[in-house]
Amino acid sequence: MAENRGGTATRMRFVAPASMGGKVDVSNRIGRYEIAETLGKGAMGVVYKARDPLLDRTVAVKTIIPPRTGGKRAKEAYLERFKREAMAAAKMQHSAIVTIFDVGVDEKSGSPFMVLEYLPGESLADRLDHFRLRLGRAVQIGQDLAAALAFAHRKRIVHRDVKPANVLFAGDNHWKLADFGIARLPDSELTQVGIFMGTPGYAPPESIRDGLYTPQSDVFAWGAVLYEMICGRIPYEGPDTKTTNKLVTQAAAKPPSRWDSSIPQPIVDVTMRALHPDPNERYRDAEIAGAALSEAWETCIANNLVGAASFSGKDVSHNHVKGPLHGGGNPAPAKSAPAPAPEWQTVVDSAPPIPQAPPMPHATPAQVPAPQAIAQPPSPQQPMHMAGMAVAPSMQSPQPLGHSPVFRRPTSQLGSNTGLWVALGVLGAVVVALLIVLVAL
Repeated sequence: MAENRGGTATRMRFVAPASMGGKVDVSNRIGRYEIAETLGKGAMGVVYKARDPLLDRTVAVKTIIPPRTGGKRAKEAYLERFKREAMAAAKMQHSAIVTIFDVGVDEKSGSPFMVLEYLPGESLADRLDHFRLRLGRAVQIGQDLAAALAFAHRKRIVHRDVKPANVLFAGDNHWKLADFGIARLPDSELTQVGIFMGTPGYAPPESIRDGLYTPQSDVFAWGAVLYEMICGRIPYEGPDTKTTNKLVTQAAAKPPSRWDSSIPQPIVDVTMRALHPDPNERYRDAEIAGAALSEAWETCIANNLVGAASFSGKDVSHNHVKGPLHGGGNPAPAKSAPAPAPEWQTVVDSAPPIPQAPPMPHATPAQVPAPQAIAQPPSPQQPMHMAGMAVAPSMQSPQPLGHSPVFRRPTSQLGSNTGLWVALGVLGAVVVALLIVLVAL
């Protein structure tokens, strides 16, 4: 039985470097965008729902808290790099990536901001905090996220903070990856070497220890999200950031089937490889990881490892999950039955041997017995063969000879006896013919 999930309180949030902090002061407008309401707050800034009066559309505006250390020139360099990196991310147009419309610096507060596609739905974190996903839905979301990351990796962009909170519902069972252009800032004060910047439980060991971020880092985080979607648990979960990071760097995660035994082994294998502590043992990038997940899912379908509810069933509240959810799993291989023996090898001890005729000396026609004297009628205990049927002495309903329990010897064992019977039959026919001729004369 799956263990109860702790809920929202167990999900560690983004951890910003010590140099980050402060407060962004905004009025009812950021740039040309009119602020309607606050959508969320985090260590890096605030997200607002806003209106673009120029295009008359609803957007999301995310402010970024600038570094509080360093002089004027350092801050200017930071803002310049932010705009350059954010603009690079804005060029990524993909169906599974939240679109970036604009970037800029607010004149009043001096804070940089990004204007994003507004998605009114929940985040994947919100969904996972309350529901277990069906396996088919989890695989689909995993494939979409892998496609988004693969697109970014081909453009040499690393996300650096893949997590359920950065996956937003876009309607029609479709989810998008957000926060490109922020988490990827290389060598800036946001992501300087040696400083961990990420979410505990989703960041890989090399990012925690050394502040290194590569496509394999995104693969690890992708694997952590996939892990949580299929079993309802976070692969590494401690009471605080320090403990969680220690678990990541010192121990391998338990397989997701530990929490739900119905998760098929091909899906488990993909998830655990993505979460491998050694980046060289993980998938090289998200494109390869996504292809592996698709292949594993096809294997599960072909081998009936998942139940029907995994394809169309509704998500289930954590409180209503009483055991394995996906209705599949990894059943023990059935013992192989011995191959059936050939028909002629089915032997019954009571079957009589085929009678052997004594050798016949050269004889005159008068000495040759009549053909009917040679053939012996079956005894009461012997079955009788007629026209491919086996008839028992009790005159039971006939059975096909191939299914009869009566012994059938291979043709190679009957060859010599059969030739003798044929010769005797021909000889008898000749004798009868001669007798008829003699009587006629």
